[in-house]
Amino acid sequence: MTKTIRFFKIAAGPDRGWYADVPGHTLAENQMVSGSDVFLEVVDYMTGGDGEVRLTVSDDNAPGKCLVKLRRTSHDGDGASYSLSGPLPKRFGATGTEVWICNVTHDVLGEHPETIYVHEIG
Repeated sequence: MTKTIRFFKIAAGPDRGWYADVPGHTLAENQMVSGSDVFLEVVDYMTGGDGEVRLTVSDDNAPGKCLVKLRRTSHDGDGASYSLSGPLPKRFGATGTEVWICNVTHDVLGEHPETIYVHEIG
């Protein structure tokens, strides 16, 4: 299953940070924290720094092109931790960096897959 997810940055105020644009969830539920926010900050910088990032992701590598691979390292009732690898993280010295992704992922990919592939960044 391939999906494109929009992420946006609120630059000021009490809600400052990165958020996924996933309907049916509160702003707090969509907040990106614990490494995912840092990853999005790097991607935003690489793509022009306008505070909006779109990632095309899938739970398999069928399209073949993989810029970032996230491999699940732990999972509990609140979310899952993933380790980054692939050409993009290597370029920035971030291979092995851990990111945490909350249960909103279930509405995007149906679950926390063992591996998430990032095919396009925009």
